[in-house]
Amino acid sequence: MEYPTSKTGAAGWLTAALLLAALLAGPARAVQAAGPRDAGARQDGAISPAIGRAIGALMEEEADGDWPAAASGYSRLLDAGGASAHERAVLLQLLGRSLWEAGDTQGAIDAWRRAIALNALPEDQLNTLRINTGQLLLAQGEYREGVTLIENALARGAAPSAGLAMRLAQGYGQLGEPEPGLGYARQAFALADPPERPHFSILLYFYQQMEMVPEQTALLARMVARWPGEKAYWTSYAALLARSGREADAFEINRILYLNGMLGESAELVRLARYYSYYEYPYGGAVMLERELNAGRVAPEAENYRLLADLWRQAREWDRARPVLHRVATLTGAGPDYENWVRRSTRPAISPRPKPCSNRPCRAAGWRGPAIPGRWSATAGSSRTICSARSTLSSGRWTGRIPARRRRAGWASSSARSRSGATANAWPT
Repeated sequence: MEYPTSKTGAAGWLTAALLLAALLAGPARAVQAAGPRDAGARQDGAISPAIGRAIGALMEEEADGDWPAAASGYSRLLDAGGASAHERAVLLQLLGRSLWEAGDTQGAIDAWRRAIALNALPEDQLNTLRINTGQLLLAQGEYREGVTLIENALARGAAPSAGLAMRLAQGYGQLGEPEPGLGYARQAFALADPPERPHFSILLYFYQQMEMVPEQTALLARMVARWPGEKAYWTSYAALLARSGREADAFEINRILYLNGMLGESAELVRLARYYSYYEYPYGGAVMLERELNAGRVAPEAENYRLLADLWRQAREWDRARPVLHRVATLTGAGPDYENWVRRSTRPAISPRPKPCSNRPCRAAGWRGPAIPGRWSATAGSSRTICSARSTLSSGRWTGRIPARRRRAGWASSSARSRSGATANAWPT
């Protein structure tokens, strides 16, 4: 015996039709076997002819869809008294069905609970009542009572199924108990053939609750492979990859989503532009962000234009950064932005590569190229040198410090100081 689909929406988990044939098959045989001599006698587990006829008449009203009238009839039979425990359990079972069909979910729960308490039905029928009542309790928000009834049915021999495991997982999720919920979610996933979205979703929920990042990542990989058109799955997958230290894979996923037209929100596009910068490809990020700003898919805010200017400058596209910085200053009207426009939009001067010094003290000190401590800013003749001692001393523009060991190697000779006219303090130590 199973449940029909809820018409009221309160018990949306109940999915199959209630079968009365199994319920009345035993009592009907008992009524047919009873002769005139023992028609009034009843054995345990049998239904008297009078109650059997009354049930048959009420089932005709059920066939016409008059569930309130059928429920009233079952209530009258219960109130009349004289029924055995088994007959009362059967009448309560049928009353609960009629009340549920009439939209009285709480009345159905109460009737079925009374039938279970009588313990006068076969174990398989009691388990069916426990499962059905438990599902209705879950639908009513009584999660603890619901999961307890269903687990009792399973402990008493009810066959497990993907549907029951799903109900229990949902119930424990509502109770805030992820550990037993995860066990039932895994059971539902394993029993489903094949697992559908609800099975993936409930399992992912418990992985998230218990911060099981590797399991989340593996499950989402299966989800994106099964439903490649779901952007939410892809974005969650990329976030988990980045969280697991696989930032390059996360960047590739976001880039593929963009190329396939699945990124359309301003925040998503800005995040992708920052990914480009992070992975040292600022030019691609700047081209993408500029295109989306022009198309109106990225909000024309000063912060987004600042990001675009930074990307152009990182890509050494100074001429393309200058108008963007001017746009920022125009949008905000702030003095620092105008100052930034003037200061940062200027292309920095790139000095020519200096030539190695040909002076004997430099060669003696082991200086062969530009990698030296201190910086020389003087020029000797028409060619720039790293350290022409004579020309540098004559210009007085030494901007570095010479270590003592290099002075001992001949850098700060008295003859050089005398030729340059420098004092002893001209060589900082």
